[in-house]
Amino acid sequence: MPNNSWFTQYRFPPSACLSLGPSQGIVYAISEKAVVKLPFQYPVNQASSVNEANEQIYMSLRSFALFKKESSIYDILSKKPHPNLAQRLHSSQLSGIVLKRFKSVKQAWSYSRNETRLIWIQQLLSGLEWLEDLGYTHGDIKIDNIGIDENDQLVIFDFGSTRHRDDEDYWEQVLQDHFALATCIHFLASGIDPIAKARSLLELRQIINTLKTGHGVVNEAAKTFEDVIQAGWTMIPRPASSFSQLRKNVSHITIVESGHQSNERCTSELLLACDEVVVVEKEERWLDEQDYRAAWQSKGYETPFGIWD
Repeated sequence: MPNNSWFTQYRFPPSACLSLGPSQGIVYAISEKAVVKLPFQYPVNQASSVNEANEQIYMSLRSFALFKKESSIYDILSKKPHPNLAQRLHSSQLSGIVLKRFKSVKQAWSYSRNETRLIWIQQLLSGLEWLEDLGYTHGDIKIDNIGIDENDQLVIFDFGSTRHRDDEDYWEQVLQDHFALATCIHFLASGIDPIAKARSLLELRQIINTLKTGHGVVNEAAKTFEDVIQAGWTMIPRPASSFSQLRKNVSHITIVESGHQSNERCTSELLLACDEVVVVEKEERWLDEQDYRAAWQSKGYETPFGIWD
């Protein structure tokens, strides 16, 4: 089991870290208004066993790969922006993915009005539809990957798990995203996330099985969306074939003025430089991917390619 010896290419104080641990990448607060997401790596030849070393190599290279994938999505969104999909900010100091710092949906939900929550559902579907039109499905739809900006608009981020429609497992992932989307809609409508109740992996599997088998209970506050939620959880009837169709199916429920910003305004905001970024020290141990692979190979380890999941 990998330990906590991972590091990124910059040295931030521990208090700035917003991530619970290494998964796809590490997120640091760089100001009150911005965060940066960075790949991580484990030090070469520090593992106590071959199995641990192999796992650390895999996790590090996976972080590199998913960082590249996410960066490519932000490059696409810079040319084809949408007000409910996060935009990468420009920074002359950091090579990571710099984003606005959003309020958590859970925090914002507690003081929001019902009309606002309907708008958020509308915006969530609108963002996913736009991503779909670009040829992608998100791959990791959950409340933690959705934020609320300073204009009280919903914003989707974290694109490291996206799938393109040319990928072999694209349609399987679309179905998984429908399940996750149903859970998000349930939370936005009621403030209750049934998945969040799990306190262990076993409990998580039990809750997911309950939802998939049609035994999940839709909270009274989300009853208006019950058909959509249950279809997403159980796949019965089959969910809408596209997020575009799903958005149209619920448009009569979320018939509230969305207050979307225009794409022009969204784009113009990105011209602001990250002036509030504090100067950070570079980590001298950091190796670029090819150097990282070479360092491990010199120790007699294999370094796998094609790590995208």
